[in-house]
Amino acid sequence: MEAEFKRAKSAALKYLARRPRSRWEVRTYLHKKEHSPSATDATLNYLADLGYINDRRFAEDWGRSRIENRRFGKLRIRQELFQKGVDEGLIASALEKLFSEADEIQLARTCAEKRLPSLAGLDSLKQKRRLTQHLQRKGFSYDIIRNIVETKLS
Repeated sequence: MEAEFKRAKSAALKYLARRPRSRWEVRTYLHKKEHSPSATDATLNYLADLGYINDRRFAEDWGRSRIENRRFGKLRIRQELFQKGVDEGLIASALEKLFSEADEIQLARTCAEKRLPSLAGLDSLKQKRRLTQHLQRKGFSYDIIRNIVETKLS
């Protein structure tokens, strides 16, 4: 058991060295590497005790990174965190904190302004459709998208 725990711990630490991960991601990785459930659980507890995995911090850091580097909206960040196995309650509190710091409408406006030059020369309907689709992929709500499209292309 001790040798298996050491192998699982070593694999998990190498996995975490690349970038921060959620608890679920580490559990899934160790499962794929065919570590026993007991070694996996012991490793996860060990990593959590040391602060190497913390889903609350992970959700906030991941969301902040996506806002600052990719200009993603709430819906997209929520989806990504959900796919990474973060608890819905932690996602909600992280999004509340992040979007009290960042203005989602201004974020969408910045995305639209960056996209508009590439839409020049297209007819108005096509511009609206493409800008709407772009903002949807970025994860903004329908109300925000409608507001931005009406403001920018009217």
